[in-house]
Amino acid sequence: MPLKPGATLRHRYRIESVLGQGGMGAVYKAVDINLGVPVAVKENLFTTDEYARQFRREATILASLRHPNLPRVTDHFVVEGEGQYLVMDFIQGEDVRQRLERDGPIPESEALPWFLETCDALSYLHGRQPQIVHRDIKPGNIKITPEGRPMLVDFGLAKIASDTSSTTRGARAMTPGFSPPEQYGMGRTDGRTDIYSLGATIYAALTASIPEDALERALQRAELTPLRKRNPNVSPALARAVEMALAVRPEDRYSTAADFGAALSATVTPSRPTLPRAYPYLERTKISPPRPEALAEPDVVLVPHEPARRRGPMIAIGVATGLLILAGAAFGLSDRLGWLGRTTPPPPSLGVTPPFAASTNTGIAAIPAGLATSPPRTAIPVAVSPVVPPATPAATPIGGGVGQVAFASSRSGLPQIYLVNVDGTGESQLTTLPDGACQPAWSPDGLQLAFTSPCRKNQESYAGSGLYVMKADGSAVQPLPPRTGGGDYDPAWSPDGRRLAYASLRENNRVQLRVMGLDGSSVDDLTPPEGVDSQPAWSPLGTQLVFRAKRLKEAQIWITTDTTGSEERFSRGGGENESHPDWSRDGQWLVWDRNVDGVSRLIAAPYNEDARADRQVCPGGQLSVQPMAEPRWSPDGQWIVFETWPSGTDHNIAILTSSCTNYTLLTTDPSVDFDPAWRP
Repeated sequence: MPLKPGATLRHRYRIESVLGQGGMGAVYKAVDINLGVPVAVKENLFTTDEYARQFRREATILASLRHPNLPRVTDHFVVEGEGQYLVMDFIQGEDVRQRLERDGPIPESEALPWFLETCDALSYLHGRQPQIVHRDIKPGNIKITPEGRPMLVDFGLAKIASDTSSTTRGARAMTPGFSPPEQYGMGRTDGRTDIYSLGATIYAALTASIPEDALERALQRAELTPLRKRNPNVSPALARAVEMALAVRPEDRYSTAADFGAALSATVTPSRPTLPRAYPYLERTKISPPRPEALAEPDVVLVPHEPARRRGPMIAIGVATGLLILAGAAFGLSDRLGWLGRTTPPPPSLGVTPPFAASTNTGIAAIPAGLATSPPRTAIPVAVSPVVPPATPAATPIGGGVGQVAFASSRSGLPQIYLVNVDGTGESQLTTLPDGACQPAWSPDGLQLAFTSPCRKNQESYAGSGLYVMKADGSAVQPLPPRTGGGDYDPAWSPDGRRLAYASLRENNRVQLRVMGLDGSSVDDLTPPEGVDSQPAWSPLGTQLVFRAKRLKEAQIWITTDTTGSEERFSRGGGENESHPDWSRDGQWLVWDRNVDGVSRLIAAPYNEDARADRQVCPGGQLSVQPMAEPRWSPDGQWIVFETWPSGTDHNIAILTSSCTNYTLLTTDPSVDFDPAWRP
């Protein structure tokens, strides 16, 4: 439990408020009673040897540092039976992530001085004996004081170069989009690792977009979107400097933070504000002379950026293989092997039998006919086994199901929950709550529904709402604890029927994922302090959650475990708004919706690292331009139920096979129907 305001630590530090909270503890604003000054107190509640060692490392690193852009540690102590505590300077202001979320892209003239000073701090760290590598530079870890000074914070993943001990679990963590390939566990991290992360942070600051993931780029499954394509107002010289820092190969980046800073400072031209002399970095950095081909702009001097040369495969086969293995581990490889290693094929899914039937020539998974994908870089023959789906979806009960779909509708005024058969007959209303109800979620036996109320319309979040449960016929409505006050919504029932995952609004309006027992016990927070996470769905084994994660101003599909909260991005879309993920019952596929050119499309991808490419469901014909959202799998995996509104206003519930046959509207009422859920 977090410390409460007014509590006193070690008879000296009086807690005032919680600044941030994550899976390993919290950070508090406090007052040093002896000195009468504000301080930040970082808490570590994991007292295992591994986490304690990592926390002591952070204290040791920070206590030795003296730099105007780095916080100072003033105390470190252990409270027996409770945890470890680190006391440091309290840094006023907001971090770059908060600024981006509030205002969008930051003007070059404002952001550049921050990152020049950050380069100076990195040059200081990398020049220490032994060298210190931060390894977690991202917008949330650069705070800007009211005076405009950037402060590099959070050294929880820092590495001392001479440390020969095995890497701890925490130290192996990475932030997708901001971590280079070597930080995924392949290769040695050094100062160039921080250069990549700072380049990604500058990219995000200037565009309000996260650059494409380094692992995907290393495996040639994604390419970096040019910075100026996302923000044409950025100067070409600055864009080139940042993109060089984002090179996949460490040897193609700047060699030192000083070189990177020199390239950044060289982008300052008379047309932009001159940086003040107060920056010590600029006074002592020598700018490397450019080669002739770097002088495309006569008034700009920059460190030359060599164009990428093709040296056969971009990364050696052995390196790529290692990255794949490590990426698989990050996604819960043990969970996946339980499905891929089975001796009998899983149930039919996505209109092919089986969904991952291997070609006898290549062992590559078959691609379902209804899913579009980009042509592979190298042509690989695959075997596809077409199957004619049934004319109507069959009842596929594993408990009480009889082939039905629950959904929310505003046809009676405020939204209420309804039930309809999968052939469109037998429609009935289940709730009549005065504040409305929506977001039905079936228990795994199909005999109960969890839902959200109050619900006054279909929206992304529900402030002030709570979770309820009722029988499948709408009787025995009961509220579920706890009520946070901010709002609990997006319920998802675990496969064992014992827990609910849901989204919860914090006091500062930041949404986090939580998992609790049905009796309200064992509430676990899974979202890191900088995250905005919602719309969870369970893996079939109940060991992972897929969810919608909002980082900066973008929303993508991510995956986390339900025990440690370690998370990783799953979808590979570039900047689109993505939501409503769902996991097929055989564990092989995920489906969600994505905003493509202003229209919501259904996207699917296999839960398989070797073939994880996003594919549009129904890429051709009339269905390819029809809006589709909030997809949910049928229990047998052959059908998808979703919300659609071809007329632009009349929202209905429809079903179809993923091979894009047997499209059927289940509802045709002119009101808004949404939140479909297929009964198990």
